[in-house]
Amino acid sequence: MNKSKTPLLTSDAPQIVRHFFWINLGLIALFMVLFLAMVEFTESQSERASLQHWLTAEAEQYEQDFAKQGRLASLPNSNQFDIYWSDSSDGQNPQWLTAYQQVGFYEHHIGNEDKHLLVRENPSGQGLFYIVFKDTADDYLDSFENNLHLFASLLGLLGLAILFVYMKYALNKVAKPLQHVVEKINQMPPDFPDFNVDAEYQELRVIEQALLDSKQKMADFIRREQEFSRFSAHEIRTPLMVLQGSSQILQRFKNPDFRAQKALDRIEQSCDEIALLTDTFLLLGKQEIEVERFEEVNVNVVVNSQLNVVRELFPSENKPYSLHEEAQLLVQAPPAFVLVLIRNLLRNACGYSSGTVRITITESGLCIYNPYQPNSENLLQANRSYGYGLEIVERICQMLGWHFSYQRLQEEFCAQVVCEPKNPDLRLGCW
Repeated sequence: MNKSKTPLLTSDAPQIVRHFFWINLGLIALFMVLFLAMVEFTESQSERASLQHWLTAEAEQYEQDFAKQGRLASLPNSNQFDIYWSDSSDGQNPQWLTAYQQVGFYEHHIGNEDKHLLVRENPSGQGLFYIVFKDTADDYLDSFENNLHLFASLLGLLGLAILFVYMKYALNKVAKPLQHVVEKINQMPPDFPDFNVDAEYQELRVIEQALLDSKQKMADFIRREQEFSRFSAHEIRTPLMVLQGSSQILQRFKNPDFRAQKALDRIEQSCDEIALLTDTFLLLGKQEIEVERFEEVNVNVVVNSQLNVVRELFPSENKPYSLHEEAQLLVQAPPAFVLVLIRNLLRNACGYSSGTVRITITESGLCIYNPYQPNSENLLQANRSYGYGLEIVERICQMLGWHFSYQRLQEEFCAQVVCEPKNPDLRLGCW
């Protein structure tokens, strides 16, 4: 018996581990973006707060001195700041300064340079005065910013490394137990020994236990089915041999009654059919059929012989049929399979036909169709009775690798068997 593994991974299905990896990678990228944004925001706000506090302290000191000394009050440090007045008429105020007419702290961009300034009301009560940092006076935080950037970069790299290590650890903790469960699925066929339920996590142990229970139930079912096939075959063959022996003994009596002879013939035919069906069902119950069971069978000969058998089943109805043999159909199969398949198809077709049954045999297969009368009692019986015969035909074709199709068309039933597994879509011209 072949121990073939079932393909578990398909190209059109996503892998949970890969999905989990991309989710974690996206979270790491989001964390890094938020971290850098937080560092940038903190740096900007700390610089703004520091510069604004310095300018405010200088302005308040000047206002206090102005309140005491008037215009003799000393101005803010001229080495660090430029002082401008809105009511100045000497034309020394920068042109861009006129855009700021409201009290507050501002940052003005001139090319690549940032100008920080504070606008306050003139202590004299007339207009505004401006305290503006000189060219590089507001760059005293640059060294702090560089150190902050370096620290933030190192901290970010450290955090990134920790997150990657965590992601690898988490993926391994999830992937390995899942892979362990996947490997046990390959041991599900009944011919494999039972596996142990030893998953690392409780949830996966529940899955493994369910798999083991299903495996054991499947093995028990197959064992019961095989035992039933063996027992039934043995128990059926014993009375069958008795019937066949008794029939042979009765055949030795001289001048039997006509009705008795007819009954004996029917007993012999039934015994032969039971023996044939027993062998067929035993073969259908196997997973693989032995090579020695296969023989070359001429389907044309079987069809012709079974037409005579079926005609004897309906002597009063005289079912008409037409046989069109385009070629000799030779197949490699157990003879019992071919015989049961053709007998079921012909018996169904002739039993529920309202006209001529037509059979076509080609080098690829055969096609049988029979007309029916819509909405007739015969059709209702056909719908109820076709089931098991066609199921047996389908099972035989499945075991042999043949293709069987069946259709109810507008005014006829049509059954087709293609004996070439490589051409399952071949049509024989039946519809």
